[in-house]
Order: sequence, then C-alpha cells, then structure tokens
Amino acid sequence: MGLPRTAGYALVGRDDELRQITRLLDDPHVGRPTVLVLEGPPGSGRTRLLDETARLARHRGATVFAEPEWAGAVGSRQVLRTVGGHPGPLVFLDDHPRRIDPRAWSVLDLLAETAPVLVAVTGPADGTLHLPGADVHRIRVTPLAPQAQAEFVARTVGARPDPQLMDLCRVAAGRPAALRELLAGLQEEGLLRTEGGWATPRATRLPRRAEAYLRGQVASVSAPARHLLQAAATVGVSFPLLRLARLMGVGPVTMLPALEEALESGLLGGDGELLAFGHDLVRAAVESTLPRPVAAALRVESPRRAARRAAPAPGGRRPERGPVDWNLLSAREREIADLVGQALTNRQIATRAAISPHTVNYHLRQIFQKLGIGSRVELVALLHQRS
Repeated sequence: MGLPRTAGYALVGRDDELRQITRLLDDPHVGRPTVLVLEGPPGSGRTRLLDETARLARHRGATVFAEPEWAGAVGSRQVLRTVGGHPGPLVFLDDHPRRIDPRAWSVLDLLAETAPVLVAVTGPADGTLHLPGADVHRIRVTPLAPQAQAEFVARTVGARPDPQLMDLCRVAAGRPAALRELLAGLQEEGLLRTEGGWATPRATRLPRRAEAYLRGQVASVSAPARHLLQAAATVGVSFPLLRLARLMGVGPVTMLPALEEALESGLLGGDGELLAFGHDLVRAAVESTLPRPVAAALRVESPRRAARRAAPAPGGRRPERGPVDWNLLSAREREIADLVGQALTNRQIATRAAISPHTVNYHLRQIFQKLGIGSRVELVALLHQRS
C-alpha cells in the first residue's frame, strides 16, 4: 500500500505549506476524519505536496492509502477489513477527489471512531471543491517566488541560473510543472550550457517540449477563456483591459469569468486595468494556436515578427482557412456580423438592430455555424480580411 512517486522533482519554496501539513500530521485526533485540501491551479505543485504528505506521514508511522485503492465502495470496504483493528494513524490521499465514492466517506467515518484519520486531496484554485467533514483545512498552493524559482532551477540542472536563463524562466509563471518542462526541453535540445557553476541558455527560444506544454495549457481552458487568450495574444505583450474588451466586442464585466480563468491558467497576468503575458514567448505560443489568417487579420505585424511567424513551427500549425462564402448568411445575419465588426456589444447591437439581446445571440450562433468559426474574435478577423 502507499502512494507511488508521481512528482519527484525538487521541493523548494514550500516551507509554509509544509509547516501546515506537519502540524496536521503531528496533531491527530479520533472521532471524525480531518480533511486537507491542497488548492491551486494545474501545474502549481499540488500533486508534489500530496506526495510529500505521504512521505511525512509514513515517517511518523502512519499507514498510507492512495487512490484508487480506497476511494471506491469495494476498495473502502477492503480497507475497513484490513486495518479496522489497528489503532495507528491512517492517511488517505487522492489526486482526483471528485471520483471518491460517497460510501467511502462512510467507511472513513467508521475508522475515525477508533483511529486518527487524515484525508489529503488536491482541489482547484477557486475553492469550489466541497468535501464531507467538519474539520476541513485548505492550503492555497501559489506560484513560486523568484528566489524559489532560482533554487528550483539550480537543483534541477546542477548549476546556478544566470540572468538570461531566469528571464527565460518567466514563461513558467512560477509553476513548477512548467519550469520542469522548460528545463527538460532545454537539456534535450542542447540549448543549455553549464560552465563555471552557471547555467546559460544557448538561444532565447522555447524548446519543443515547453511550447507543446503551453499549447496544452491553452487547450485545457474553456472555450471563452481560450478565445480571450488568443485575442490577447494578437494585441501585444502588455495592454489595457479595455482594449482587449473592444477587440472582443464585449464589455469588461461580461468577460470577467473568462478573464479570471485565463489569469488562473498562468498564461496571462495582470493587475486591474493592465494585462500582460509573462514573456513574449508565451504570447507567441498562445498566438500559434490561432489559424494563421485569423492571427494575421487581427493585428498589423512588423516585418521581423511576420518573418518569424511564417517560419515552420515545431509540431506544425493548424491548417489555414479557405475562402469564406458570405452569401451563406442571411441579410439580417450580415447586418449583425457587420455590427460585431464595429466592436459593439450584444446589447448595443440589439439596440441598433431593434431586436433583443437573446435574438442577437441566436444570430451569432447561426453565423458561427455557417462560417465554421467558434468566436467573435475569428468573426472580426474574417471581417478584416474581407475589408
């Protein structure tokens, strides 16, 4: 029994989190399970802390169970038969808590009547994971501080990172998983030079592994957040929130849910009215997920950037879109599309066209379906192309 090592990279910059975990392990009590939730976005190091919780628990003589051996109805009954007569501390870990069978919690309640029970799980950063138990402790797993990032790099590559390498590491936004992918990619492609105890990048570009990781991050968010990120990538590295809202044709308040998700992904940062990508390479990786004609239509490129984008990219790009047949749209749909191109919100379009916002939404869905697109950003790009 026990948790397999799923993330054995160096654990740095987590002293406060480890103190809280240690405090829970050193203060076991009988009567009701204690629940620990490690909250944070993907790649923040939640699983690594869960792994460390298992190690610390075993060091204190606890019996450790990993999902899925206890989280199902059958597995939990087997656990009850196996350790029901042992009074020692019991620790249950799960990286997918939403899959825990409700009957497993009943078994944990029975075990907690005679032995200390700690349930440690990971959860999303928004705090929406709700689990049974009155004694719930939540630890927020935040991005690594710059000093901790430097220590992480040094332990991973065996040399101190120079300023150039630390600048390149900004693409990871302090997320250990992204840092690990970046450093592994640099080493795989021979892009990291170690000399005199210092590590220096041989080129300021993303290795294929890191670029694939960032693209995967874009693909993992919801469609509204993905469209927002792609639109932002065509605006620049740093830009006002209102400029992005105008490009997307919505009000700032309307785009807040998608914006919060985009910020949580680590791909985009910002404070209030000013948004920014952590590095131009992140912006370029996000932009590469757009069809090439859409990206070209949404911004005016410098010759250098256009040449760089025209070069073949690792892993290939999405296929270019063929000619758009605007005759597929009805007269009303063409009117709505043109108003979208004027950066009007749905409510403004409704007022201008003397229809309800609900009807505007209906026409937009029809337009998207007929043109084979998925967002206002792509519609605006096609309108720019037509012009």
